[in-house]
Amino acid sequence: MSTKEETKRPLTSKERRQRELRRKRMKKKRQQRAMLLMLMAVIAIAAVAGIIYGIVRLIGGRTGGDMPITPKGDTATILLDAGHGGADLGLSNDLLEEKAVTLAIVEKVQIMLENYGYEVILIRSDDTRISKEERIQSALDSKADLLVSVHLNYADDDSVSGVETYYRKGSEESRYLAEQVQKEAVAESEAKDGGVKTGSFSILDEVDLPAVMIEAGYVSNAREAGSLSDDSYQNLIAKGIARGIILSVNEE
Repeated sequence: MSTKEETKRPLTSKERRQRELRRKRMKKKRQQRAMLLMLMAVIAIAAVAGIIYGIVRLIGGRTGGDMPITPKGDTATILLDAGHGGADLGLSNDLLEEKAVTLAIVEKVQIMLENYGYEVILIRSDDTRISKEERIQSALDSKADLLVSVHLNYADDDSVSGVETYYRKGSEESRYLAEQVQKEAVAESEAKDGGVKTGSFSILDEVDLPAVMIEAGYVSNAREAGSLSDDSYQNLIAKGIARGIILSVNEE
């Protein structure tokens, strides 16, 4: 029988099994190569996306949905409002008076921001009662780039605690400022995150600049009240507020 004829002979059962095994192995190898190529493509795309994102962050400093605050002049002017004052004690208990805590925090924020080269204006710099109308007028007259008002909170449930930050609905710059201040204040103080919320307050609604109100903690919570009366904890809250402000300002 010729060699050509030998190749045409029927395969034995063993040969058929071997050929099927070879076919399956080849198919498996092709699938593995395809999966490897796909994985490499995904990794490459992710790497490129990461590089692009990094460039955008480096050039723009923020993502497209953010609304940082651009100063009107060469240096940002920050207006700080310490809630209450004088005969208006605000919230109080055996540990603290709100008017004293808010002023202490605001003065610490002032020092931190001025060390970074910002111009800082205080609506209240001593234990003086300033009316709502006077505060609003001070804000309007200040020509500041943004306003942060500091207050303390209260709840009937004395287990409630945490930091909350409010902004005027519809103001994207105020929202962005509130998010940064809230995030940094919580990170520094390790207080419970009460979140960023919209709220209707005269100091926010009746001024024509980005403005937020931070409730730095609950006087009604004994543990938090104790912290708020402590100078080192006030420093942490102040540092968070200052960092939040700095992150909110676009000076490029």
